[in-house]
Order: sequence, then structure tokens, then C-alpha cells
Amino acid sequence: MSEVAKCTECHNLLEGLRFCTNCGKENMDWVKPDLADETDLHQRTIFRRTLYPYCILSCLFCSPNKIHITNKRIDTQSGWCYGNEDTLDLRRVKDIGFRRSFFQMCINRGTIVIFAADSTNPEMKISCFGGKRVFNELRTTWNQTKLGTVVE
Repeated sequence: MSEVAKCTECHNLLEGLRFCTNCGKENMDWVKPDLADETDLHQRTIFRRTLYPYCILSCLFCSPNKIHITNKRIDTQSGWCYGNEDTLDLRRVKDIGFRRSFFQMCINRGTIVIFAADSTNPEMKISCFGGKRVFNELRTTWNQTKLGTVVE
């Protein structure tokens, strides 16, 4: 039996609403839908994370990288206060690789390298913890995308 969301203030049933209709308190379980998910209902998020390539200096200089990978595209935001935004369609990806050293293998970290037929960003590197799982899922999705492109 699934648990029904209730308001923490008045215990009224919320039924997927953002605010309680009785007392007006915000539903803490409500998730704001993404614009990407609103435009295409068939998108599935594979990886979404904020990466800090320069450790603490990334925060000091407002330059962390945001990466959102779905089964349709790869969205990246980088630079000072996320000034650079780039989108790569998975159909334009030529090859995907995974690299890690012995030390990275010990701490479950790796670098996903994506080669694309894109003039602005032909090689994209994503270095993160749990990279092998992300790589396997991205590779499976990329293969399905290639097969779907050939059939369509």
C-alpha cells in the first residue's frame, strides 16, 4: 500500500499539490518539474550533478559546472556564474570512453570522455564519483539512441 502525502501542519491530504488547500503550507515532497521534462515527456534523467573542478576554488570564483544528462541530450552550464551554457544532442555523439587511474578506481572516481560531431565542443570530459555507473548507463542510452536514429 503506497503512502499518501499529508500536510505536516494540518494532516490534510495533498494529492500531489504544491500547497495544502486547507492551511496553505508548502508540500515538502512536491518536486518542481523541469522545463526539459515539460517539453518532452519521454526524457529520462541519467545524471544530474554540480561538479567542482577546482575544489574549493570553484566556489570562491563562482565557477562550478552543472551537468544534466538525459536520454535525449547533455546540458552543461559552466564558467563564471554559469555564463556558458551548451547542449549536445546524443545523436551527434561519435564515441564515448571511460578513463581512470588506479587511485581513481580505489575511490570510485572516473572520467567520462564524450567525442561529438560538434564544432563548439568536440570533446567533453566529465570527472565524477560513481562515474562507471554513469558511463554504463550513458553508453546503453547512446546505443539505443543510435539504433533509434537508424530506424527512424
